[in-house]
Amino acid sequence: MTTMMPTADLFDRFLSRPDAIQVLAPGWRSFGGRRAYFGQIATMAPAERGGAARLRDALSQPGEGRVLVVDGEGLDHWAVLGDQLAALGQRHGWSGIVLNGYVRDTAILRTLDIGVHALGAVPSRPAQFDAVERDLPLSFGRMRFVPGDWLYADDDGVIVCAERQDDIGA
Repeated sequence: MTTMMPTADLFDRFLSRPDAIQVLAPGWRSFGGRRAYFGQIATMAPAERGGAARLRDALSQPGEGRVLVVDGEGLDHWAVLGDQLAALGQRHGWSGIVLNGYVRDTAILRTLDIGVHALGAVPSRPAQFDAVERDLPLSFGRMRFVPGDWLYADDDGVIVCAERQDDIGA
């Protein structure tokens, strides 16, 4: 796997063009075993407000190194992602998952080769899942996530820019 430039250094690259980069608001934590990851953005959100997004369908598709961004509306009633779904994403080639929501099974998530950023952890899960909308722009955490844009993440945080940064090797 290619190593990437730390997000702090990537941010510094854009100091003269601050409108060309976005930084996710503080508060999201890294839970996955892959501590640094990047890829083009794919998005999904529950079709109904307050619903529980069914991630299984998206993570069963070839990830091709992309990052799945999921708007769980920051609800803390249940975990949006657990170890089984994260392992499914890993098997299908997803680079990472960024959740406006919560995870569970954190001890196992740390052993999987997939990046995961989320608001926190909670042991509960939804009893049922709802229809989702996919590949639409999402907004949360002072950012706009547009499918096809590039997301870079590590322990310092999450950055999005419209174009891939070819010079990513450290």
